Amino acid sequence: MIKILDVRRLEGATILVVCAVAAGWVAVTNSIPTSSELLRTMLIAGLFLLIRLLFMKNIPSPTGSGAIVMGIGIFINGAINHFSLLNNELARPLTQVLFVLFLFIAGSYLMDAVKRRLFKTHFANPLGSFAVGTWIAGTSVCGIALCQRLPDWKPLVQILVIGNIGLWLFFISRAVRNFFLFLTTESWRKVHGVLLLSTVSTQSLVIVWKAAFGTSFYYRLLAPWMIMFGVLFYLVSFFLIVRRYAQGDSDIDLDKGWFNTNCIIHGAMSITGLASAVCGVVSANIILLIWLWVIFWFVIVEIVEIARAVTRTRLYGFTDALFSYDPTQWSRNFTFGMLYAFTLNFDLTRSVAADTILQSLHDALLLYFAWVVLLFLFIEIFVFFRDRLTPVVTVTRSKM
Repeated sequence: MIKILDVRRLEGATILVVCAVAAGWVAVTNSIPTSSELLRTMLIAGLFLLIRLLFMKNIPSPTGSGAIVMGIGIFINGAINHFSLLNNELARPLTQVLFVLFLFIAGSYLMDAVKRRLFKTHFANPLGSFAVGTWIAGTSVCGIALCQRLPDWKPLVQILVIGNIGLWLFFISRAVRNFFLFLTTESWRKVHGVLLLSTVSTQSLVIVWKAAFGTSFYYRLLAPWMIMFGVLFYLVSFFLIVRRYAQGDSDIDLDKGWFNTNCIIHGAMSITGLASAVCGVVSANIILLIWLWVIFWFVIVEIVEIARAVTRTRLYGFTDALFSYDPTQWSRNFTFGMLYAFTLNFDLTRSVAADTILQSLHDALLLYFAWVVLLFLFIEIFVFFRDRLTPVVTVTRSKM
């Protein structure tokens, strides 16, 4: 017990140091004048640390844990607007909770770096290293939320964005090499939707850069090229995923052969569409084509997901099949929330589909789909705490 607490104190001390440095930076530069907001954030961080030390298992954050920030953050940036009470009263404190959660996850990765296991744990595996894309997209989503809900914090977000670009450059350099590996060896037989985080991370930078620095001539010049770069990653990833399932066994094993990350097939194009709508330099008709692609693959993938849930329920029972936690489950929350955010920011009336049946579909998504996003978010938070607050001796490996 003492050894566990020692490790946790070390991790907690890291978080406190990060918070202290941030507080010192704010005090010296006076760049965030809203001191009450900073104080509340520090109190939330203290509460998180207390809960982690006393009640939660000491588990280092897996590589894909950035998806937690992505899943919660995209709700704050999108679907929360549908709920006036949440949007008006809780959006700012929820954003602060999101930021603290981001710091805790980042602190875990910092501990991996201190212990010199960062590369081995998160980058060594060619396929698993694509999950580092959640670090970039999570930082972007958190930064967007801070810019929208706590605009006085924008200088801090700008620093995060610059650091995020550096991480993206390193991530993409390794992703390109790994893509070449999958295209030239038999390792393509194991690929899945995690590859698409190359697209998600790229497009997230287009959105957060505008939120943090605004629109300029250079932004409008570079944004379309970044979007095209992300689409190129999507095409390569999509080809590899289709190849895996088309040239594999005739019957797909829905239990072991289908992955939570495959929902990024539509989520990666949702964020592509959102980036296209936000940057303001892509025509509405092109965005319409992206939206239709997203809707089509959302239906296909989620039909497979329902079939998979039925199969797993028969194999493991209702609870073990649907309530066993895995970090990749947050990708579903992110993709659902991203579809709503994309639809919210896409003005269909400016395209050739104005005054067609697609307008009714567009309006229905905005009216009802926010409830689906909220429901899935509550479920995933419940599943997360059910796993993390369970005594270690009773924990079993997730079958997801």
